[in-house]
Amino acid sequence: MNNSDSQWLNEFSEQLVLFPSFHHAYTILQKSIETTRQRGIPTSAMIIGPSGCGKSTLCQLFRDSFGGPYELIKAEGVFTIRPAFYCRVPSPVTVKSFAKTLVRALGNGDTRGDTVELTYRLMTLLKTCDVQVCELDEFQCLVRPEAEKTRNIVVDWLITMINETMVPFILAGTEECKTLLDERAALARRFPYLIELDFLQYSEERESDYMVLLGKLDEHIYTSGRFSNGAHLTDTDIAARLHVASSGSLEYIRMIIHGALQRALAHGGSGLVIEDFARACSLLNLKQSLLPNPFSEPLSSCYQKIYGGKEEDENL
Repeated sequence: MNNSDSQWLNEFSEQLVLFPSFHHAYTILQKSIETTRQRGIPTSAMIIGPSGCGKSTLCQLFRDSFGGPYELIKAEGVFTIRPAFYCRVPSPVTVKSFAKTLVRALGNGDTRGDTVELTYRLMTLLKTCDVQVCELDEFQCLVRPEAEKTRNIVVDWLITMINETMVPFILAGTEECKTLLDERAALARRFPYLIELDFLQYSEERESDYMVLLGKLDEHIYTSGRFSNGAHLTDTDIAARLHVASSGSLEYIRMIIHGALQRALAHGGSGLVIEDFARACSLLNLKQSLLPNPFSEPLSSCYQKIYGGKEEDENL
């Protein structure tokens, strides 16, 4: 594979598709910020869902919509403006580790001092950097058993930060994070927008989430000029097997397609073939896969995995 192909693969990996439910989630995040501005009170959002469903991607996409950091000259000096920033919750999580992580994410390497000093430094940075939204990923760290002793303290600290800075937060984590809203009314009031993401359901309808995703990715593949023909991601024999291999996980879908493209570019064919996907799956540890290697199985076996379970459930 030459450098040009490698660069194109990198670009392909960064392609983001706003399929219908993803676009709806993005719109809710926009509503959160809009409502905050209109009410003058932080009206935050929480994103929950299983690992691999696109939570981090959604956060980073929304962060990027605000633009990157830039320098602004004021009477008091030169300041780095960061309209939005994204970071992961530290583990183990304490107020001090939390504050340090946020300070670093805002471009300040000074993490000296106790919790009070770090909190004051953080609040100052949120103001001077003109932060409009803070995104905190992997929030399930706070729900784990080892965080039991610090959980309430950290939640209280976060509520205080929101109250004092008037900056809305976006929290992202697994489904367990919802228990924090159920158990803490004060937190739930500040996070009225709840976005629940999940793995994509299999559908052959053109306007479904799954087919919109595959269609957009396929379009990018075949408009690149690298392939003249070959299998398309939306072809039934590819789409069905891909869903069985990934269970609808965005992360695994992209991983398998990337592996297939690597092989297709390496063998220099005119386009993707089903063997490219079979080879990609054979090299990956696909824990979500419903069959050992769906691309080496009859299509009927894949349909049985997709629809068989649903039919059994309906008969219960």
